Amino acid sequence: MLEYFREKWQSLVFRLLFYFLLSILALAIVLAISFTQRLRPHVQQQILPNVERYLDYLISDIGNPPDFTIAQRLADELPFEIRIEGQGNNWSSSKAIEPILNYRLEAAPAPYADVFYGHKRRQDILLIERDGLRYLFVAEDGFRRGAERRHWLLFAGLGAILLLLYIGIRRLFRPIGIMSEQVRRIGEGDLQQSITVETRGELGLLAAGINRMSRDIESMLESKSGLLLAISHELRSPLTRMRVNLELLEDDEIRQQLIDDTREMEALISAILESEKLSSGHAPLSLHKAELAGLVDEVLANHPQHDRIQTHLQPVSLAVDGLRFKLLLKNLLDNALQYSSDSNAPIEITLSADAQAVILEVIDQGIGIPAAEISRLKEAFYRPDSARRRNTGGYGLGLYLCQLIVDAHGGTLSIESEPGKGTRVIVSLPIDNS
Repeated sequence: MLEYFREKWQSLVFRLLFYFLLSILALAIVLAISFTQRLRPHVQQQILPNVERYLDYLISDIGNPPDFTIAQRLADELPFEIRIEGQGNNWSSSKAIEPILNYRLEAAPAPYADVFYGHKRRQDILLIERDGLRYLFVAEDGFRRGAERRHWLLFAGLGAILLLLYIGIRRLFRPIGIMSEQVRRIGEGDLQQSITVETRGELGLLAAGINRMSRDIESMLESKSGLLLAISHELRSPLTRMRVNLELLEDDEIRQQLIDDTREMEALISAILESEKLSSGHAPLSLHKAELAGLVDEVLANHPQHDRIQTHLQPVSLAVDGLRFKLLLKNLLDNALQYSSDSNAPIEITLSADAQAVILEVIDQGIGIPAAEISRLKEAFYRPDSARRRNTGGYGLGLYLCQLIVDAHGGTLSIESEPGKGTRVIVSLPIDNS
C-alpha cells in the first residue's frame, strides 16, 4: 500500500486532488469547531433552562412519592422512557433501560449542577435529581439519525465532486502526459513524431516549443552526421593517393612508418563511419543464422597474434550480422592485446550459451583498469591512459564501436577489471534478437 501511494504521489493530478481533499477536511474541522463554540452558549442560555423547566413539570406530574402509573402513561405518550431510583425505588418504564450507574454522564454547567447528560447507543440521556430521587429520561436520537443520513449524503456528494474534479484535472493535464512521452522519445533518439495538443493556452505554447526543439535537434544531428560522413569520405581519397606515393619512396624504414600511419588513419576513418552509421540508424543489421564459433575462427585465422590466443568455444548458432560480429571480436582482441603487451600471458576467448543468451568473453591478464575509469571506457575517443595509448596506437573508438554493435543486436556489454590482474569483457546477446 505504501509503495502504491509513493507511485501515485508522482502524479500531479493525484497531488492536486489530495491537496483539495485536505483543504475540504481542514475547512470542515474549522466550521465544526466554530459551530460548537457558537452552540455552547446557546445550549447554556436557552436550551438547558427550558429542558430543566420541562422536566420539572414531568416530575411534578409523577409526584413524590412517585406514581408509577402516571410515569408509565407519560412514557407511553412521550418520545422517551423513564427510570426512577432512590428512596427504595427502582422502577423503569422499559426493560431496555439500564440502571443509572451503567450510564456515563457529565454534569451540566452552572447553575444546572443537578442536571446530567450523556449519549449511548443512539440515545440521548438526561438525569435530574429532586428531593432524594433520581429521574432518568432516555430519548431516541432521531435528530442524530437524520444528521447521519445527511452526513452520508454529504460524503456521497463530495465523492461525486471529487470524481468529476479528477476527470476534469485528468483532461486538463492530459497534454502534459503526451509531452512527457514525447520528451522520453526524444531522449531515446526518436525525433520524427510531433505533439498534437488541442489547446491554445500555456500547454499549447509548451507543446509547440517542444515540437520546435525536436525539429531543431533533428536538424542539428543530421547536419553533424552529414558533416562527419562527408569529411570521413573525403579523407579517404587523399589517403589513398598518399599510400600510392609512399610506395615510391626508397627509404624502407621511413616508408613503412608512413604507410603504418596512413593505415591507422584509414582504420580510424572506417571506425568513425561505422560508429556513425550504427548510432544514427543509417545502417540496418544484416542478420543471418551463423555458427559463432566459426566466425571466431575466421577472425583468429587472420589475426597476426593468433598464437597468443586460447579459445574455449561451445557450438552456438545465432542470427547475427556476421561482419559486425567479427568487427566486435577483433576490437575486443586488439584491446586485450594492447593492455597486455608487456605480458606473455595468453588471451582467452570463451563462447557459451544458456536458455536466454549467448555469452562471449574476452579475458586478458594485463595491466587492468582502475574502477573509476571503467564506466567511461565505452565513450567515444576516451583513453584511460593517454601516454600509453599513444605508444600502442588507438584513438578510443574500439570499445565505443563494440558497444554500438552490441546495442544494435539488443545485447549488453560489461567490463570487469582490476589493476595488475587483468580485464574481462562480457558480451551477452539474447537468443531472440530479431
